[in-house]
Formats: sequence, C-alpha cells, structure tokens
Amino acid sequence: MSDLKNRLAMERRLERRQRRREEYHRGLRPMAIAAWNITKEHNVGSLVRTAHAAAAAEVVLVGERDWNVEAAKTAELYTTVTQLPDIEAFRTHLESRRWNLVAVELDERAVNVFDAEYPERPCFLLGAELAGVPAELLDDAELVVQIPQWGLVPSLNLAIAGSIVLYDYLAKLHGQGSLNRPDGGLVDQNAGEPEGGDDVDHKG
Repeated sequence: MSDLKNRLAMERRLERRQRRREEYHRGLRPMAIAAWNITKEHNVGSLVRTAHAAAAAEVVLVGERDWNVEAAKTAELYTTVTQLPDIEAFRTHLESRRWNLVAVELDERAVNVFDAEYPERPCFLLGAELAGVPAELLDDAELVVQIPQWGLVPSLNLAIAGSIVLYDYLAKLHGQGSLNRPDGGLVDQNAGEPEGGDDVDHKG
C-alpha cells in the first residue's frame, strides 16, 4: 500500500512538473544566449538560470567543456541547452534557428550597450573568460556591444555580463511597448498565441 501511495505521489509530481513546463514554454521569448568555450563550469549554470528567468528560448554552449548543472538550480529542467562542438556547428545552428548574432565584447567596433539597437531574434554571444569571443565570430556578428565599466579591472563576470545584456534587451522592448508580461509570471493559459508565436521552437 505504501509503495502504491509513493508511486501515485510521484506520478502527480511528474504531471505537475510537465504542466508547469508547458505553461512556461508558452511564454518563451525569441532570443537566445550563447557562450564560447567557457572555462568556469559554474558560470554556465548561472547563465542558464538567467536565461530561464528571462524566458529565453535557449542557451547555446559552443565547445567541448562540461558545465555545472548544480549551479543552474533546476533551471536546466525547463530551459533548452544546446551543446555544439565548434564554430562551424554554431554558424549552422544560428542559420537554422534564424538567430541574429550579437557579440558581447570589448572591441573597437562595439556599441555601448546603453545605445545598442538590437536586431530581432538576437543570440547574445559571450566569450571565454580569458580569450573572449573569437575574431571570426566578431566578424560574423550583426552587432557588437560592450558594457561600460568604471572600475580599475575592465572585466565583468561572464554570467553577470550575460544577465545585463539580456535584461537590457528586455528593457528596450518594454520601452517600445512590445514586452509582454513586464511584471513577470507565466502566460495566461487562456491566452491565444504563445508570446513567441511560431518563431520560438518550444522544446521540452
């Protein structure tokens, strides 16, 4: 009897999780965040948490390094994480998903993030903690942005930089009056189309 009770309780939890996942996926936004060959595993987990909080459609990890699932605090259960081996695979993925590459880097071509005018369907690319974004991907980018800093050490934590650009993009959508649910929360289950419409690939 106890085994049956436990099994039924587990089934209810799984059903509830699946229902919440479906509600969350209805509100995914057509944006992504990518990281190039990150060396610190916990940064990826933190990035996944940010992407989940912002309802980004996916996180793209380029390179062979593992990442720390624990740092994601279960956000990885609801957020699509795509792992790709190299630059060419990343380029193919960008094209297939119709993402527009926005590199986040200290570079002479970079626009101040405060002045940035982002393309539709942006994929924000963050570089490795030491080497940054590869030059060939900077050349590919539709836009390069940098985050102004006033300290003596010109280097923000990668996960923090990712959070800043994602929320700057959302803030600008809000300023244009085109951000749904500016106060947070899930999409109303009685609403019509998901927020991203047909532009977001809702993966489980």
